[in-house]
Amino acid sequence: MVRIGFVLDQIDSLDIDWLNETVYNVLTRDHHSLKKLLQQDNYTSSSSAIDILLLVKIDSTFHLDDLLGKIYSNVREILMQKDLPLLPLNVLLGNFNRHDLYWDHIFVLEPTILVKYDIQFGTIEKFKGASDSIIHSANHHPVGNDSKDQNKYSVCALGGTFDHIHDGHKILLTMSAFLTSKRLIVGLTDEELLVNKKYKEYLESFSDRKNNVINFIRILKPQLHVEIIPLHDVCGPTGTVPEIECLIVSRETVKGGDFVNKTRKERGLSQLDIVVVNVLGGNEQDGWKEKLSSTEVRKILARETDSN
Repeated sequence: MVRIGFVLDQIDSLDIDWLNETVYNVLTRDHHSLKKLLQQDNYTSSSSAIDILLLVKIDSTFHLDDLLGKIYSNVREILMQKDLPLLPLNVLLGNFNRHDLYWDHIFVLEPTILVKYDIQFGTIEKFKGASDSIIHSANHHPVGNDSKDQNKYSVCALGGTFDHIHDGHKILLTMSAFLTSKRLIVGLTDEELLVNKKYKEYLESFSDRKNNVINFIRILKPQLHVEIIPLHDVCGPTGTVPEIECLIVSRETVKGGDFVNKTRKERGLSQLDIVVVNVLGGNEQDGWKEKLSSTEVRKILARETDSN
């Protein structure tokens, strides 16, 4: 078991380039022993992990969605190149659970930041800045909506299967936790709706999927109250719970949000704000065929089982 942390305390392109180069170096020529430990561990469990600590103030879901997409996709691509396709990867914001996390190795540009944020670690290494050969843009953020909406809603909801919780799931959960100040309701697809899934024998149980969601949010935002409700239809709790103010969906499930609001209107309930999160990988034109999915994770597990 080994847990590695990389600290970002800026959000400009230099910081993102430093992250890419440092992760690559750590898993290549500079730290062979770390890669060996990661490969030896049963990394399909969450015992070993790479964490990106995003220690910078973010108060807009627009910027957060963009950052999460860039970080998860860039680092995952490196992990794929280094034969660590299923190694758990987490992007943690500044209010993460400091009491239950400890990093065996942590990499930073400026070590004093660890004291400021009370981060527990074993070995620390200060890495130089990204290579001068990398071309830096003037501004990392895209132009667009910059409204401040952190903790905008008291009660939010989202739904999904969350099988073998992956980067796309974590972006959705992170955005939901970011928007929610008190109570997050997660509709979790019950096993009766999963009988036709591909590689069904590698599906996680309802209990495992539930625990994975709860554990991730507990690390991400420990003060948030999380409710997991079995999902038997499209609406689930969003069709009946009046306190819900906002529904978080991915771009491929926007129509589900429209259906929920139609159902709530018919039942005399208030309409929900719908927040749409980007899909990680693929594009809308081909039906998100290349998106990161639980099916792909199960396919990798099946292939590894066949090869052993």
